[in-house]
Amino acid sequence: MELIAITRPDYFEGEGQLINAMFDAGLQLLHLRKPENDGMKFMRLMREINPFYYPAISIHQHHELADMFSVKRLHYPERLWKMTSGQKKTELFVNGFHLSRSIHEWGPPADTAFLDYVFFGPVFNSISKAGYQSIVTKDFCLFDIPEGLKVFGLGGITIAQFDTLKHMKFDGAAVLGALWNYPLHTLTELKKMLKSI
Repeated sequence: MELIAITRPDYFEGEGQLINAMFDAGLQLLHLRKPENDGMKFMRLMREINPFYYPAISIHQHHELADMFSVKRLHYPERLWKMTSGQKKTELFVNGFHLSRSIHEWGPPADTAFLDYVFFGPVFNSISKAGYQSIVTKDFCLFDIPEGLKVFGLGGITIAQFDTLKHMKFDGAAVLGALWNYPLHTLTELKKMLKSI
């Protein structure tokens, strides 16, 4: 089981230093998701993050700024992925970008040749988004997973649910709401849990 952290949607004081500390504590991959879509705030946050960690950051917005920060990981919300041409996907893939996308209805996703992994959910009722309810049953299990594609559960994930995710055949979890109240403590506990299952 692998762990991906997703940032809070808002920008806040000290966020860059906290992200650095999370990487220092052993975080392997961070998704920088800022739907406010403010380019200046995005660049300011990136400059607060140690460039050593840029290869471990995937960005959801401001893909056009990826080269500026030598970021090679891009994430696509479901709608944006559908709007992106096959030619563009091929171009990114050929140029060494690692692509991921979100899906909210399970059926083996298309265009998997371009993808490293997908987020699927919400698996559980969301912690960070009011009214964002689980879309799976308790006995849900992933099926027909394309070869080489990893699937990360998203939505309402806490330490207590990692064993359930494993039984559902997920490769790992993308965590947002459960992480940011006490991020360093929670990250440590999540890492312990991942080692035990």
